[in-house]
Amino acid sequence: MNSRLTVAAKATYKEVMEDCLDTVIPIDPLTVAADTGRSILESGGETYRAEKAVVSLCSRWGLVDSQCFATPTGLMASATTVQGQGLSLVRRVTRRSVDLSRIGRLAEAVEREETRPLGPEQFRSILIRLNNQTPYPLYGTLLAAGVGSFFFTLLFRGSLGDAFSAFFVGLGIKLSLIISSRYALPDFIANLMGGSVAALISLLFGWIFPQIHGDTVIIGAVMLLVPGLATVNAIRDTIAGDLVAGGARLADAVMAAAAISLGVAFVLSVAGTIERIHP
Repeated sequence: MNSRLTVAAKATYKEVMEDCLDTVIPIDPLTVAADTGRSILESGGETYRAEKAVVSLCSRWGLVDSQCFATPTGLMASATTVQGQGLSLVRRVTRRSVDLSRIGRLAEAVEREETRPLGPEQFRSILIRLNNQTPYPLYGTLLAAGVGSFFFTLLFRGSLGDAFSAFFVGLGIKLSLIISSRYALPDFIANLMGGSVAALISLLFGWIFPQIHGDTVIIGAVMLLVPGLATVNAIRDTIAGDLVAGGARLADAVMAAAAISLGVAFVLSVAGTIERIHP
């Protein structure tokens, strides 16, 4: 996975680096390293990747005895200058997403800094640009969500009609997630909304086209919300001995699954009540 991310990020990183080489922002090296680790965590990266990036950058920029402890919700880093002055700071991770493209670009930036160091000032400028970049246009993410729902529905043995219905359900789910992100809603609320939207649109298609299997459409569409990466990272962190990070990620995955289920169940319950009142 690391090699695929690195290859995909090379072109983007070169463009960003060329634009930022002349921009100098005086800043503390440990601060830049910690901000890099936080960006990795915010993008859904593993805790070991964030810790390794912080320690690597600190060592490259002349700090000694650098240490980093990361969890999905925060990061603590410390280091010592060559003069013997101790430095430490804490970075909170208040928003999390899944952005493999950003993780790849950040990994490429750290790797290049190890071989061809630019210094913390110029690296900070590159970091800001990388964090502000949008990897894919809106229509691309919407199309990917629709196509993903389409094929997931076929995977669960749905008909072509079910798959086409799931395509539009996937669009609705993605739009709800974009709105939730824009208003900085908690992940639990975003998943709750996503599950509700999936069930509501699926029921609408079922009422308009009776041959549509609403349950299959819902199952195929909500796969967009299933916290697969969080679950895999939780297992990986636990196996590596990072019990705090593994437990936190597992709890996050369980809460996401519960929110999706509650959203779907609420809409289905309301629809069943309406159908009993007005058969």
